[in-house]
Amino acid sequence: MESLTFIELAKLLISFAVLAPSGHNSQPWLFQVGDNEIIISPDYAKRLDVVDSENRELFISLGCAVQNLMTAAHHYGYDATYEYNNGKIVVKISKQEVKKDDPLFDAIKKRHTHRGNFTGAIIPENLLQGVDNEDNASVLIYKSESPEAEIIRQKIVAGNEIQMSDTAFKRELVSWMRFNKKHVNETRNGLCYNVLGFPATPKPIGRKIVGMFLNPKAQNKTDVAVNASASHFCVFCVKENTPQNWIDLGVFLERFLLKITSQGIAYNFSNQPCEIPSLNQELQKELNITHCPSVVVRLGYGKEPKHFAPREEVKL
Repeated sequence: MESLTFIELAKLLISFAVLAPSGHNSQPWLFQVGDNEIIISPDYAKRLDVVDSENRELFISLGCAVQNLMTAAHHYGYDATYEYNNGKIVVKISKQEVKKDDPLFDAIKKRHTHRGNFTGAIIPENLLQGVDNEDNASVLIYKSESPEAEIIRQKIVAGNEIQMSDTAFKRELVSWMRFNKKHVNETRNGLCYNVLGFPATPKPIGRKIVGMFLNPKAQNKTDVAVNASASHFCVFCVKENTPQNWIDLGVFLERFLLKITSQGIAYNFSNQPCEIPSLNQELQKELNITHCPSVVVRLGYGKEPKHFAPREEVKL
């Protein structure tokens, strides 16, 4: 990598950063390249006004992108640190004196949100140990048979009742769905038909079909089955609801997701309990959590995906 100019290195690192997860695969980030630094800014044109009105999940996604970028930098022989100032994340890049590879690098391209039921197999406890919680970011992990997991399952079902009865929520969700190959190639973002396991359809027909299934009963039928097949449930929390804390949580979350991916563990998000303020408060109280619940993740084992969500070309 010695022969690369910094702009070439930055483009390489950014190609890994954008593989981070984001709500509805909205990819709400903008990149700039400075003097030995990469600047990541929120793209508010991609914000999800209904489901993420406070931009919590947006900033968490930026943190996930930061972690991918830093992991890739370590792999290619560079140190990377980040700070958040004036609404932007600045990642400083410097050459390592002694090369320190990152064992999580190979997981960046393998990480994906699992779709459908898990196998029902239980994850050995030793694989989920050794997670060091931080001041601004932490995770609580519950076995599926625990009373805490039952509370989470109840909040997921309650969340579906609320969200799938909300016309604005459903309109926003459908606006991010991509129904055929041409539609996918036009946007390179969103919830793509092949990733979700749907057949390709013309956009008008796809919207009509999806609309028939966007209701509490149908969604809860799906989620009850996924909940029953999950091995563990995780609640990721922040100390305070601020952009800095959300970014720090994103870094923490992505590191966790890369680690479990490298161990062959599958996961999916089920953020309904965090996206609805009343349920968020109930979840915090009933789980006796001192910090603020921000992300709910279900863990288990699953099959390898046939398709990965696309990414937009980054313009610098």
